Amino acid sequence: ALAGIAVVTMAGVTLWGDHDWDPLPDTDGTRLNSSAVGRFIHITDLHIDPNYTPGSTTYSQCHRKPPHSTKALASDKDGHRSTGRFGISEAKCDSPLALINATAEYLRSEWASSVDFVVWTGDSGRHDGDAEIPRTFDEIIEQNHIAADAMRRAFGDYGVPVVPNIGNNDISPHNELGAPGHKRARKTFRLLADAWAGMIPDDQLPTFLHGGYFARDIADYDLKASGDDETSKSQAKSSNPRTHRRRRRGLTALSLNTIYWYRANAKVGGCAAEDSPGLAQLAWIRYQMRRARQRNRDLILLGHVVPSRDNYRPTCYHGYARTVTQMVPPPPTTSRESSSSSGSGIRKPLLRRMAKPKPSVDSADDLPRVHAQLFGHSNVDIWSFVGHEVEWLESTDPLATV
Repeated sequence: ALAGIAVVTMAGVTLWGDHDWDPLPDTDGTRLNSSAVGRFIHITDLHIDPNYTPGSTTYSQCHRKPPHSTKALASDKDGHRSTGRFGISEAKCDSPLALINATAEYLRSEWASSVDFVVWTGDSGRHDGDAEIPRTFDEIIEQNHIAADAMRRAFGDYGVPVVPNIGNNDISPHNELGAPGHKRARKTFRLLADAWAGMIPDDQLPTFLHGGYFARDIADYDLKASGDDETSKSQAKSSNPRTHRRRRRGLTALSLNTIYWYRANAKVGGCAAEDSPGLAQLAWIRYQMRRARQRNRDLILLGHVVPSRDNYRPTCYHGYARTVTQMVPPPPTTSRESSSSSGSGIRKPLLRRMAKPKPSVDSADDLPRVHAQLFGHSNVDIWSFVGHEVEWLESTDPLATV
């Protein structure tokens, strides 16, 4: 499906655990629940098309006006409708610059002062569906510059961190990205880093320029004491010295290069070979998890292509699922469930089985948690289980992608 509008999803991050976190005020004066610690905006699949022409036909990818009556086309039963200034829904057209600019202005005026960070999951380049105007690599980079400038206009005055990501339409040829060190891969990463200047931390630039992925700290929070007065705070200090000693906790975003796991990318193989870029990225995620544990931080993972058996190569999908599901927040368990062995997991409910942390660390309290996995590409709000094949559910709930 082609995107005809800029997709902007509002959502909230909830960190699980036994700690109280300072809630943030809502825009209408109400407050989030005590376990909520941040707000973010998820922007994806902008598909910016400078060639978009108001009054054009949808069968021309919204690039050319009809040679005959626009009024007649407006009622064409075949769906060959004429287009407006800000785009047209349910059509094979991408986003006009007017829509991008209007969206950026709306976000700046209505939301930028109320959010903590922005997740931008790729595909800023237009689709290459018009044979009369073939898409070029330079054009893709320019469209990423346009998108990044829109992000800066929307959020720059408020210092809101924006975390960008590579989509399968941000590379050329479409879906094809060679292994690190390949000439086109090096050029792609370098030019995207230029377009996204200021959004990738300086210490992460070498990692991004090598593999197209990076980490960025996006939020830090103070733990609340268990009571409101000095007595309860003193009791909290004496009864749980570790909680008192670690009063700061943070959130780090891992921007993943899902193109190295994508089935449609014929330039690389699966994640079994020792020189596989997909396997190297999985190792990097595990390193970031260990580092997050040492730094008392939790994680959000973001990428473009949604993890699934259909989208990822089998060895990459299984490797990703094994890596990530051991760090998702465990749901509450009864004493009976807690005492059962991992070997009897097949009898446990699905969610408990997939969320149970692996016994590879000393204490589950020390685990960094993957609190959200956010992806684009599908051009629809969906949620799915990673590591277990369950029917995908479409939803109009903006929290469904969290």
